[in-house]
Amino acid sequence: MSSLKFEDYFLREISYKRNHNFNNSENIDLTPELSAHILIDKKENIGIVNLKTVQGSLDNENSAFEIVIDIVGQFGFENDPTEFDIPFETFLKENALAILWSYIRPMVSDLLTRGNEFPNYILPVINIRQLLEEKDSIEIEYM
Repeated sequence: MSSLKFEDYFLREISYKRNHNFNNSENIDLTPELSAHILIDKKENIGIVNLKTVQGSLDNENSAFEIVIDIVGQFGFENDPTEFDIPFETFLKENALAILWSYIRPMVSDLLTRGNEFPNYILPVINIRQLLEEKDSIEIEYM
């Protein structure tokens, strides 16, 4: 059976900044920005997946803060040609992005809680691949 192996991850960036121009409206605008970059080494069956989200904005007076989380994960791939022929790219887009999103969600909640100024917010469980594809925000590169 073909399989994806999550090797490790690291944070390229994690930050919480209060928006001093926030107008204290009842609804906080958390319009997210999402982007993904996937680097694939087919010879070594390794994928480096970068997922970045920016929640809120410092330029929007309806946004109370800006949270940036930029996470990078390393994934291996074992291909069994006798099984389903699922390309490595598909595994990375569908599964690796979902794995990294599951790390981002509690980090956002933790930063909001530690800021101790606004109610906690839990990012929803979403189909991250679909959302990124709809916005044409997945870049794939080969080594």
